[in-house]
Amino acid sequence: MQLLSGHRQRSLTLQQLSGALGLRKEERTTLLEQLQLMQADGLLVKTERGRYGLPRRLNCITGVLEGNRRGYAFLRPDSKKEEDVFIKPGRINGAVHGDRVLVRLLSSGGGRRSREGEVVTILSRGSERLLGTLERRGKKYYVVPDDRRLGRAVNLSHGLKGARRGEKVMVKVDSWQKGNQPPRGHLVERIGMPGVPHTEQLLFDRRHELPGEFPPQVLKELDSLPPAEAIGLIASEEKRVDLRNLFMVTIDGEEAKDFDDAVSLEMLPEGGFRLGVHIADVSHYVREGKAIDREALKRGTSTYLVDRTVHMLPPLLSENLCSLKAGEDRLAVSVLIDLSATGELQQYRFFPALVRVARRLTYPQVEAYLAGGVAPAGDQSFPGEILGQMDRLAVQLRQRRLQRGVLDLDIPEPQFVLDDAGKVLRVERRQLGRSESLIEEFMILANEVIAAHFAREQLPLIYRVHAVPAEEKLTALRETLLLLGDPTAAELRRFKPHHLKMLLERSRGRVTENLIRNLVLRSLPQARYTTVNEGHFGLASRCYCHFTAPIRRYPDLVVHRLLKESLEPGGFSEGRLIMLQSRLPAIAEHVSERERAAMEAERASEDLKKAEYMENKLGEVFPGIINGVTNFGLFVELENTVEGMIPLSELTDDYYVYQERSAAVVGERTRKTYRLGDPIRIKVIRVDSAAGKITFTLDQG
Repeated sequence: MQLLSGHRQRSLTLQQLSGALGLRKEERTTLLEQLQLMQADGLLVKTERGRYGLPRRLNCITGVLEGNRRGYAFLRPDSKKEEDVFIKPGRINGAVHGDRVLVRLLSSGGGRRSREGEVVTILSRGSERLLGTLERRGKKYYVVPDDRRLGRAVNLSHGLKGARRGEKVMVKVDSWQKGNQPPRGHLVERIGMPGVPHTEQLLFDRRHELPGEFPPQVLKELDSLPPAEAIGLIASEEKRVDLRNLFMVTIDGEEAKDFDDAVSLEMLPEGGFRLGVHIADVSHYVREGKAIDREALKRGTSTYLVDRTVHMLPPLLSENLCSLKAGEDRLAVSVLIDLSATGELQQYRFFPALVRVARRLTYPQVEAYLAGGVAPAGDQSFPGEILGQMDRLAVQLRQRRLQRGVLDLDIPEPQFVLDDAGKVLRVERRQLGRSESLIEEFMILANEVIAAHFAREQLPLIYRVHAVPAEEKLTALRETLLLLGDPTAAELRRFKPHHLKMLLERSRGRVTENLIRNLVLRSLPQARYTTVNEGHFGLASRCYCHFTAPIRRYPDLVVHRLLKESLEPGGFSEGRLIMLQSRLPAIAEHVSERERAAMEAERASEDLKKAEYMENKLGEVFPGIINGVTNFGLFVELENTVEGMIPLSELTDDYYVYQERSAAVVGERTRKTYRLGDPIRIKVIRVDSAAGKITFTLDQG
């Protein structure tokens, strides 16, 4: 690769490579084997003339294909710094959604247009297992994939396992045929007939690759863990700092069962604060490389669906041994942070501790007190004074973050009210209050303190990073904002990252506020985990990591281990540092992928429940705002965050033409225009609750 990178020719033959590397004739076979392996991994490209070169020098790029049911696809490049590549239907060349491919760039794009390319090589298939519906033609059976991005049906070669036509099944692809020949496979699992609740849940879990029950080896290891009664003895043996006399509280939702974090606050002389952030010491119980740890790494994160949670850790740990329950002795890793009266960081220290939470508080309780100064009825011991002090510190911390340029996105989230059977009673726009903000500020500060310490000491760590948005994304955002008539975009000839804060501030209170916040969010790269400290653009943090939720996030568990290890006499050995440097990048990449998968599952769960709720609203009229315009319809978001689509076929008063540059559809005869950001009144006409799709039409009343 070094040779090809610096050579004056962009590609070399096998003979030229062999000569340049000084190989003997009998060593060419070994070289050819290595070249083939590198080609299969996408590290090299073999041209039609049999020459080898690096992808970037031959105008090629590797990545994962993201298909679309309309036939086209996008390449999501392996390199996080690369923009996506658009691939037309005729240039996909047998690849399907999820495949890792090598693409040759055909155009550089520019402005609002993506780069275009063509699939040259399929490096690896994204998945060999597909979900679908069993169908029959004559004596032959085949499976139609549920995910229409995967394209063609799969012919079954053998083994129906008693499955019937119309049944949902999982099939394993044995061979991907070339040309127009369909792939062949065999049935590996019967899911059941569609429409049955058990079948639908299984389908959802398989579709999103959600793990099921914890494996036997994990359950066996749980039996060997020390009971809660042994916590005091463990703390004594490990010489932990005893903080049981320090008044600390947990503040969580009313339904919470696992408590990662507790907070304490002491007033210092001259009006300063000593903030304590106390995090459950999961790392004491989940030992590196053991069965529970391997399963936790595999899962990467807990997944919070609307009606259930898929846990990273078994309930014995997440809801009992590790959970910081009020009145119970627990092991923790504590961070004590001294701040000035204006919230400026002065000093900090952290250590393994023994803690006992004094009170379990809920967000509604704390919110009611902060809003009106009234404690719950009859509660004489309610810690109102300390909550007021915490609120004052949180406000100062937030002000300091806003001053340094944090993006105050606060994207509205849905809140679901369910009955005992899990049926949706209401969908509301969740309002975040001062109580949630209080905890958020304290957790952000603790995460920053830990990350900055590791960066300063040059110790290995998994950071949480968020890159600066690409210039192309900001240019596209400015053009969209101009279409909305946004005055901020009109003032600026070029949009820079630091302008985003001003844009968000000026959009507050406007009809299009939520739309603008979502547009800004889409222009930002996704936050991820890495071992390189690249800073966090959204939080305006030079150093950031995740430390405060080890019960539900694997990166936090790793950070706990590293922090405790750094505190031991002698710190990290040379061998341990070498091992961490080789392992941590792969862990960071894996947990980033698992986080994205969990987010997709959570969004899909919300879509299904929203559709279920809207089934009872057929024919009803709602106000909304157009938050997306395409060549096939208008996407409309309602006040309660429910989103649906008005197909262009529903606009019957004219023939409407999509105008990409103006993000609008325009009637050919009437010139009536519907554009991004327009308020609109809609009527609910169709709901597909199984697919989570809602169809609207215009309200003509």
